[in-house]
Amino acid sequence: MVSAATAAGVALIVVVHAAIAAFAARFFRITLNTRLGAVIYTLVLVPVVYVVTTILFGVLGVGAGTFSDPGSLIVTTWAFPFFLGWSVHLFWLPPVEEFSDRPENTRQ
Repeated sequence: MVSAATAAGVALIVVVHAAIAAFAARFFRITLNTRLGAVIYTLVLVPVVYVVTTILFGVLGVGAGTFSDPGSLIVTTWAFPFFLGWSVHLFWLPPVEEFSDRPENTRQ
């Protein structure tokens, strides 16, 4: 049986990882000129950030001992938040093309 504190820790990990995925997908889509480039950068770099945050959460003891096998750990704390964050970026946030008042070049 999992305690309420452990479940809250796993929920915190899921929320943080989903926010990272949504922010990274949005950032790469805005800054890169091609859609495929944004997808590739998101698929490659978000898991790298997940490694860092997972190690940090592990050191802090957040969600420790919740999962008995690595498969359920990866699905719950990496795959689900990744696709949730990407879905938030695609379906909930306004499209990048709607921002016509974006500056073309921010350097002066």
